[in-house]
Amino acid sequence: MLQRYSKLIKLSYSIGDLIALNLAFLVAYWLRFKTFSGIDQDPYWYVGLYYNAIWILISILAKTYQISRLDDYLTTARKNLRAIAWHFALVTIFLVLLQVKDYSRFHLLVSYGALSLLVLAWRVLIIWMLRIYRRSGYNQIKIIIVGYGKAGLDLYNFVMKNPDRGYQFFGFFDDKFNDNSLIKGTLQDLEQYIVENDVGEIFCSLDRVNREQLKKITTIADNHLKRIKLLPNLKDFTAAEVAVEQYGSIPVVLSRTEPLNDAINQILKRSFDILFSISVILLVFTWLFPILALIIKLNSRGPVFFKQKRAGKDNKVFWVYKFRTMTYRKNAEFVQATQNDNRITKIGRFLRKTSIDELPQFFNVLLGDMTVVGPRPHPLELNETFKHIVEKYMVRHLVKPGVTGLAQVKGYRGETKDVRSMINRVKMDVFYIENWSFWLDIRIVLWTIRSMMKGDKNAF
Repeated sequence: MLQRYSKLIKLSYSIGDLIALNLAFLVAYWLRFKTFSGIDQDPYWYVGLYYNAIWILISILAKTYQISRLDDYLTTARKNLRAIAWHFALVTIFLVLLQVKDYSRFHLLVSYGALSLLVLAWRVLIIWMLRIYRRSGYNQIKIIIVGYGKAGLDLYNFVMKNPDRGYQFFGFFDDKFNDNSLIKGTLQDLEQYIVENDVGEIFCSLDRVNREQLKKITTIADNHLKRIKLLPNLKDFTAAEVAVEQYGSIPVVLSRTEPLNDAINQILKRSFDILFSISVILLVFTWLFPILALIIKLNSRGPVFFKQKRAGKDNKVFWVYKFRTMTYRKNAEFVQATQNDNRITKIGRFLRKTSIDELPQFFNVLLGDMTVVGPRPHPLELNETFKHIVEKYMVRHLVKPGVTGLAQVKGYRGETKDVRSMINRVKMDVFYIENWSFWLDIRIVLWTIRSMMKGDKNAF
């Protein structure tokens, strides 16, 4: 629900900005020429197109849509004025390089004056409306604080004094104090409490917990897909590359950066998913499917497709589809495929070696259950086996599972013979989640295609 709010807010920002950009362009044209006649002619039509294209690019690069409920009006104004300045510079360079002589300087200056006013007014209006909405008790994140000390109390005071930021305080947890109404229990009570009360974020005061306790708290948060943030002694973090949020004058360190939490990145990734999966389905699947369907049917009895329940984002279960590569057994229990597995058919061995058996999962991508690149979805039985013994295993479910992934192209695919194999796979998946970029996805896709052409030794 909260992610839906974030997407809606960012969509409102982007649509409002584009309306403001084009309205400023039109107002400036009217003030200059007292008519709209000629706006569809050189040079105004292509300058107008460039205005829109370069604004979208700058917004992505400058992260003007990367909003936080902690942003104040001044921070928002600074961020957007910087983006407008870059836009002005790039448009001016464009006009100079193309030697556009018939373009009005008056129009240029007035359009940017109007753009600045309209964009800032729109952003301030949204922030103001959001604060009223949150103050009324909506769009709230439930939080707890581990560690009853100065840092924790400072954060508690900030949250209570600023209800318009949308944080709902549920209590402290501390092993050393139990005679305060704000303290809901000890660290032993933490896991049960966050599950029963659907806590969204856990703030951990580093001056009140030791390293072992922090490790346990992090494991609890990861297992239940809760985000943990650290209240540090800043002297301990001067050299660390960490993301920091500012709650008033209180610095809060995020224990994990997640680029795919940003709505623009989500839109970029989803757009790529749709375009890429449609291309694969139309250019490859349409002609390859009838051929493979016939061969699979001739090779062994049973259905063409194999379907199995897998866990996706936020641990939600969905059906994943593949070409069947094993002999068909109705209601067969799950047994992981192994080297020289006698259940694998002749055509199945080829399909698995080349990863062609995964092609139907591009329909899962179109449906939104999967993405082209991400952690591979495991059978539910594997999840139950490893989530209790592999650290950070459940972190994989913070994002959508992928048709291919970083772990797979780096050699960690196929049978997990021991816990070490799964640990290495999970490390790769967590690295991907924390370091995602569009170009990393492109590289993984290219590595996957190369692996398919060569044949993967770990695929069987």
